[in-house]
Amino acid sequence: MGSVTAFQFWDVFVVLLLLDPFILANQMIRDTPADLQKKASTSGLRVKEFLQIVAQHNRLRSRVKPTAANMRKMEWDEQLASLAKEWAASCHTNHSHQLNSSTFTHIGWNSRLNPHGVASFSDVIDSWFEEGKDFVYSSGQCRQNATCQHYTQLVWATSSHIGCANQLCLKEGNLWEIYVCAYYPGGNWEANGRLVTPYKQGVYCSLCTSSMSGCYRLWDHVGGLCEIPRNPCRMSCGHHGHLNVSSCKCKCDAGFTGRFCQVRCSVRCVHGHFKEEECSCLCDVGYGGAECTAVM
Repeated sequence: MGSVTAFQFWDVFVVLLLLDPFILANQMIRDTPADLQKKASTSGLRVKEFLQIVAQHNRLRSRVKPTAANMRKMEWDEQLASLAKEWAASCHTNHSHQLNSSTFTHIGWNSRLNPHGVASFSDVIDSWFEEGKDFVYSSGQCRQNATCQHYTQLVWATSSHIGCANQLCLKEGNLWEIYVCAYYPGGNWEANGRLVTPYKQGVYCSLCTSSMSGCYRLWDHVGGLCEIPRNPCRMSCGHHGHLNVSSCKCKCDAGFTGRFCQVRCSVRCVHGHFKEEECSCLCDVGYGGAECTAVM
């Protein structure tokens, strides 16, 4: 058998190159909707995705009209995300399909089922918020024959924790995707058969509770959401001190002083330690001098 020439090798390479798209397409064809559903069943939201979900909720909550005086900032909760994933795995969209939890007393839910590939999680959240056009704040109710409960849950003032999940679902041979978000404390409370108004109207953060007296603002300084005050003293002790939030004073690390622990002491305490809030040494027994180097 003769040896393969360079031209023959090149011909084979070109044929394989031309066949590559068909090989890939064949693999995609073999991935049936059932296969895709199985592959997605064990996948969860990535960190970037759930951070985007939380950020989008906070952005929309800060832009309600009329403005909200007691709207709380939302944070991600893994337990709620697990419950949302459990619901999504069932592929049910009926809100009566609620899951019980020993940790949460009342959970609010939002869900949406779409044909696979037509929308992202961000699109779904926007669609929930768009229901606000059918919500009348003055009456606290949805317009007649309209749905707005997804909106009212999304902007329920006291809902401060959220967890979400999505799942591919196979229904009658077609591939769908369900999106689920769980909220705590849950919203959409009713009194005498009527929906309670989801938030109180007023100046941003003007009706925050004492434990949520911080006012979180977005990067563009629009709106305001109630949050636990991160630093009521509005000061920092830098990298060389620790802030006492009760006294609003800095406790400096050894070798640093100043109101904000910004001054590095020029002396050393070789056989001793620095006096509190000073750059002078307190020497060990048997030593003296400015830097505790002299043997007494």
